[in-house]
Amino acid sequence: MKTFSFITHPIAQLHDFIPGIMPGIEKIVTVYYDENQNMVIGSLTEKIQKIYSTKPLKIDEILPSLVRLMDDKSPYSWYSRQNLPFEVESRGMNPTITIFSELQNIVLLIRVPDSKNEMNDLIFLYLNENPSNFGVTNSINPLTTDNKSIIAFLLNNTIRAFLNIQRNDKSALKQINRRTRSIIQQAETLKEQIDKTAENYGVSLVKLCQHIVDEHQNKSGRQIQLSSSALQKIKAYNGDIRELETVIRNAIGYAESLVIDESESIEINEWHLFSEPVLNVSDAPQEEKLPQEDKYSRTVQLLDKLESAALIVKQKRLKMTGTNVGSSCEAPISAPAISDALYNHKSKIQSLVTMHPHKWSVLKEEFRPFQNILNK
Repeated sequence: MKTFSFITHPIAQLHDFIPGIMPGIEKIVTVYYDENQNMVIGSLTEKIQKIYSTKPLKIDEILPSLVRLMDDKSPYSWYSRQNLPFEVESRGMNPTITIFSELQNIVLLIRVPDSKNEMNDLIFLYLNENPSNFGVTNSINPLTTDNKSIIAFLLNNTIRAFLNIQRNDKSALKQINRRTRSIIQQAETLKEQIDKTAENYGVSLVKLCQHIVDEHQNKSGRQIQLSSSALQKIKAYNGDIRELETVIRNAIGYAESLVIDESESIEINEWHLFSEPVLNVSDAPQEEKLPQEDKYSRTVQLLDKLESAALIVKQKRLKMTGTNVGSSCEAPISAPAISDALYNHKSKIQSLVTMHPHKWSVLKEEFRPFQNILNK
């Protein structure tokens, strides 16, 4: 995968940059401090058969002489073959520097401060003695002193501008990365908090349902428990808590009706909960919910309460009378009160039964006061 050019050391990037602005340059030698390796390293780029190749350069033997050059405060210097203190010799894959060898070409040394401004990094540019490196191909005259001053001034400023751009871009990327990591960390923390809140809410729902089960168990005298699959579905519930209470009570009555032997324990499974369409969990198929606006909410609560009580009456094999249904309600009510409540809600009951024919099946099939409302 491609990366930003400034990811590597900016001095190392000069080995690709300089041949682009000075086609035909023979060699480039750089000596610079690398923070990642915590040492001064050297690199050589030379032109071999019209192709530039870059290799590491051994500088151990010449390092004291190089340090003196790094301590020099001059921004750039010209060196002839007589006064440059080394020559590059290629020996296989590991080029080395030999002290006080002669040079074939004139060399421009440019010094730029390192990242800590403690000493200078060195860039040696091996130029031809004539202006051919600068596009002047028909001149065999050597570079004059004025030529060298102009060349050194332009190359020094060009290289410094390039290095500044590299360092500024790298610094900007570091700031962007820090902000991005901070945003990611905040998002991860928020997600953990949401997950923890959802987990705590799910545990609270389980406790509520377990309380309803325990309450009914104490009242009926039968052992009732919630299965692990039912507990997981309750944890994932994201609907109205009032509807969840209705579902649990209906599930209890439904489970009881399927276990005839009163000595047997009752286990409420996931499919008991889904016998009613109001349990809304994120990973379950979504079914039509009953209208809960003010117009119908009280009527729905009344019918759900009577349906749960009717299921208990049916499970106990009692006669489906108003008295038995009323006494089986969580808060017992009289038969006349049931009749009055049904009569007061008759128009809404007729509308709800039409909209939801799958609901309140026990009341519709076996409870005479409810049937009378529908017949009217």
